[in-house]
Amino acid sequence: MGRPTQRGTIMKNFHSTIRTPMAIAAAIALVAGLSACGSDSANAQTVPADCKPAHEFSTIEGGKLTIAIPELPPFASYQDGKATGIDPQIIEKIAAKECLTPEYMQTSFAESIPAVQSGRADVAVGDYYRTKERAAVVGMSDAMYADQLGIVSKSGTSSLKSLEGQNIGTVDGYLWLDDAKAIWGDKLTIYPSNVEMIQDLESGRIVAGLDSYATAANYSKGKDYTSKVADKDERVAATIDGVQAGIPYTKENAALGTALNEDLKSLRDDGSLASVFSGLGLDTSAVEITSKPIE
Repeated sequence: MGRPTQRGTIMKNFHSTIRTPMAIAAAIALVAGLSACGSDSANAQTVPADCKPAHEFSTIEGGKLTIAIPELPPFASYQDGKATGIDPQIIEKIAAKECLTPEYMQTSFAESIPAVQSGRADVAVGDYYRTKERAAVVGMSDAMYADQLGIVSKSGTSSLKSLEGQNIGTVDGYLWLDDAKAIWGDKLTIYPSNVEMIQDLESGRIVAGLDSYATAANYSKGKDYTSKVADKDERVAATIDGVQAGIPYTKENAALGTALNEDLKSLRDDGSLASVFSGLGLDTSAVEITSKPIE
């Protein structure tokens, strides 16, 4: 979905460019004050009568976990009454551990955090970065995964070194922009969005683009170019640390935060987080991380 929104002060959101009809519809609904909310049959989880939650904590509505969800594929999407994507799969696994039924509240990306902050939603999903600015207004769980730097190209390269001396592109405001400028100089084209970047890739004006790996993998489906996780390169900090995403939750609900952290650890340890990525055809290295302190 279209977002010039910044995730804190460190970078512009990776996904600032791919606009969808659903994103526009969500924005209109928010302006009109008509955010959708529901737990349809596609996402409803039948909680066994003998279910014993892994933790004890309160939620806005007993027996339910209210989840703010924006339109941000492949991380989160809510269309035709069904939630899909990386984050919904993860939060639904957590809800099952806690004997809760997921209740989705459709929002824009910018509205999700205020929904949690104001107590209208218990949590939010949608690749929310773990930033100091965000943690000042809502609780932030430990990291679910890293939003990784990807290389979009027709050659399928994962090596930044292999692209030296060639014309490449990226989008203004990205975390790696300064590092890329230092390496490629005037051979780096900076675009207002990845829509323009991909047009130049398709026409051959650039040989590769730097984008969020998962986002690019999503829009590359069925195309003659592909997205690969960039190999680690000491010159580009984003390839070393990535950007860690977590689950925003109501700041006052410390018990919920504890449950989220412990459930995420369990899902990482038993391979469930990796299975979410592999099931969507994505590189599982995104979950092979250690949660860092929020700085």
